[in-house]
Amino acid sequence: MTFRQLLLFLMIAIPFTSSHTVAQQTGFKVLAFYSDKTEPDHVQFAQQAVKFLGERAASEHFTFEATTDWQDLNDERLQAVQLVIWLNESPTKTEQRSAFERYLRRGGAWLGFHAAAYNDKSTNWPWFVDFLGGTVFHINSWPPLPARLVIDDRSHPVTAGISDFDSPANEWYIWEPSPRLNKDVRVLLTLDPSNYPIGFKDVLTSGDLPVVWTNTKYKMLYMNMGHGDKIFTSTEQNQLIDNAVHWLATGATQPAAPQSNAVRIPSNGIRVSSKGIAVNPRTGKFYAVNTANDSVTVLDADGHLLTRVPAGHEPESIAINPGTNRAYVTNSGSGTVTVIDGANDKAIANVPVGNLPYMIAVNRVTNKIYVSRTFSDVTVIIDGKTNAAKTVKAGAGDAVGAESLDSNTYLISYENPDVTFFVSTNDHVFNVKASNHLWAIAANPETKKIYAVSVGAAEVTVIDQKSHATTLHGIGELPCAIAVDYSSGKVFIANYASNNVSVMDGTTNSIVATASVATNPQAIAVDSGNHNVYVASTREGFITVLDGTNHSVLRKLKTGKNPFAIAVNNQSHKAVALSLYGDLIVIDGTTLTTTSPSANPLEP
Repeated sequence: MTFRQLLLFLMIAIPFTSSHTVAQQTGFKVLAFYSDKTEPDHVQFAQQAVKFLGERAASEHFTFEATTDWQDLNDERLQAVQLVIWLNESPTKTEQRSAFERYLRRGGAWLGFHAAAYNDKSTNWPWFVDFLGGTVFHINSWPPLPARLVIDDRSHPVTAGISDFDSPANEWYIWEPSPRLNKDVRVLLTLDPSNYPIGFKDVLTSGDLPVVWTNTKYKMLYMNMGHGDKIFTSTEQNQLIDNAVHWLATGATQPAAPQSNAVRIPSNGIRVSSKGIAVNPRTGKFYAVNTANDSVTVLDADGHLLTRVPAGHEPESIAINPGTNRAYVTNSGSGTVTVIDGANDKAIANVPVGNLPYMIAVNRVTNKIYVSRTFSDVTVIIDGKTNAAKTVKAGAGDAVGAESLDSNTYLISYENPDVTFFVSTNDHVFNVKASNHLWAIAANPETKKIYAVSVGAAEVTVIDQKSHATTLHGIGELPCAIAVDYSSGKVFIANYASNNVSVMDGTTNSIVATASVATNPQAIAVDSGNHNVYVASTREGFITVLDGTNHSVLRKLKTGKNPFAIAVNNQSHKAVALSLYGDLIVIDGTTLTTTSPSANPLEP
């Protein structure tokens, strides 16, 4: 064989590949669009999708190309493409949108993932709303969590060979009106109702939630999946994506749809905070938000109802300064912080802080209050003396957790792997590297340690306050809540997906025990007086009480509610849990029985 013959042979035998293109001699052509400058988890998904689809193209003999240049969404470029995929965004320019509409009218096909279909009032693309089935994004669950999916339509080519399966961690969208109400829409997969309630901050609570559907007027399919780095860890879901690509790119004919007369209840959701209830250690009083009634419920140290204080619209989280005997309440709906005087439990101020205030923390040393805002890059700092507010860009504006230790205040955000802390005397900002997808934080004033829990990496970062030296420690799956026993130094971490609690020795930073609790724990609190540990399982409506000394289960209490936040009075040994709909459950730490503040005892 001559050199020329050898070269020709190699050119034919070896397919051309690059970081964005996989080509084969035969088969259909797929062009994927994405952005590498959008939400980090959406970028991560897109990058993994490009790899997944490139490998599929190589093994299944079709041509695949991916680009971040939306200028390629034009008539000439689309002419030779059988399938267009949007991985994490949609076009914003009129000429690109028009080219896409023409492409679909000519018989082209589209596959969209997750945020690629996001639309709201600012999107201003009516055709695309109709294309999706007349539906608009409403709310979502948060943070990303795994969920059980049900196959609605087993006769469709996209679902061929696939049974109900557990989808990896993802952010789940609610759309209004439901696409199922459109006669032209065919829903293929739905969120299994057994998932409800799902979420730690934004919680989906009930109803019919389609997650994969096609508008039969077009060759199209939308998949809600597409957030984060876990999407391609499911064999069944990978097969679903593979089926969708082949069905759309090779003709997308629709078989007869199955008939269904089932009544579908619209899906619903609310926003909550693990800091929705707090105790004033000076007075022993409990303060709990009631989001539905725009108020704060005040209980005495024994859990008896004292009063209800009007707050702003949709109160979500509470922090207390025992030194000044004031409680601070973030009001998400009205963009304010309500200040409550603990002497008479009256609201004395409503401080404007901007849209969607969420997490709040008080620094007792400097008498400053730190407020995070959802979808924001700023932290609002309120002077406790004057109630004057200022904003600071610190990289933790969308914080989901906050703690103060001496003159420092620490904030964590899901999308930021750093713990951001303010030196409260001058509000200088520093960052300490922790782990990816932080969700919960706690501090021990005795040992001067800060604990930051990563729901994404299944780790807890231990930070020394003086040196800011960090150590990482592996724990259970999807750890989401943490509490410290100040008298023993032990740290307790609730692991949502492992259905257990990890126990850390506060001196050695080693995990010394694991205790099984009720399914999907997502809130935890400790009584440092008697070492009881209270673990709330929101979905199942249980509170597991652990003996914090020997790590055994003392009792599992069925509440009949959905508790998502707990506070403990270390003097009276009463714990109070707050449910999704504002109900309060009082637990006697001595008898381990439950009551409501104004009702008869509940069954243990």
